[in-house]
Amino acid sequence: MNQKLPTLLITGASGFIGSHLLPYLLHLNYRIYALTRHVAQSFQHENLQWIDDLNQIDQPLDYVVNLAGENIGQRRWTKARKQALIDSRIKTTQRVFEWLLQHQQQPKRIVSASAIGYYGIDESETWQQVCDEQSPPQPIFMSELCQQWEKTALSYTQFDTKIMRLGVVFAKNGGILPQMMLPIKLNTVGVIGSGRQPVVWVHIEDVLAIIEFLLHVQSEQIVFNAVAPDHTTQKAFVKTAAQQVKRRPFLPAPACLFKTLLGEQSQLILNGQFVAPKALLEAGYQFKFPALAQALQDIYP
Repeated sequence: MNQKLPTLLITGASGFIGSHLLPYLLHLNYRIYALTRHVAQSFQHENLQWIDDLNQIDQPLDYVVNLAGENIGQRRWTKARKQALIDSRIKTTQRVFEWLLQHQQQPKRIVSASAIGYYGIDESETWQQVCDEQSPPQPIFMSELCQQWEKTALSYTQFDTKIMRLGVVFAKNGGILPQMMLPIKLNTVGVIGSGRQPVVWVHIEDVLAIIEFLLHVQSEQIVFNAVAPDHTTQKAFVKTAAQQVKRRPFLPAPACLFKTLLGEQSQLILNGQFVAPKALLEAGYQFKFPALAQALQDIYP
């Protein structure tokens, strides 16, 4: 690996965002250690080293991007599943920061992921407010999970750490968008529940650019919402997506169906909060895909 390039550690490197981030940063001439539980990866590059143990790092780190964490929407939130979601985020984050301390590594910047689940839901289901980085969290699981994740990263005050609160990341391959598009493509389910609930999204290309932006931004701000500035409802998403793929889905899906099937986890589909990328815009970030129609046209041309 080229030793003159800036060196970066990515945790969760084989996950959805990590697998897109690797080629993006390699193209920008970073030298990368990619931490994953499964080192046998098909993607290879001369400036990429797959590792399953932090002790395999043998060079000073200039930057760290902490993305590790199991998929929050993948399985029903049983007690055991909730603990697995917590552990996959908190323990990995602790392990990375403790390793940096023990090996006297002092990266220039650490970007640690979180999510807009921090802001919780609107119990009134009117969605009149728009959250920014100063908005408070809530005493519900999705919010508490994000709070613990962020608190763990920020408790290591020796490091310059930025928190990136992600919205729903849209990409053609991976993530939740293909699942959201499937019933629309099949001309079946359209509006879910009231249809007025927020869909707070961001294009994968913006996520990658935001991460690189946060590695270098000169700002006192610690937390940044990684979401598009477009405020989209579920009903508006279905209408825009259906137009893009030339379908006319007609069946509504009642909220009670999701509450029965998913229990507390149905909050991910039926509720939430509108969120604005106030700090990013103030710091000078320019979105590649600020509007939903533009993003879907790029993903489904």
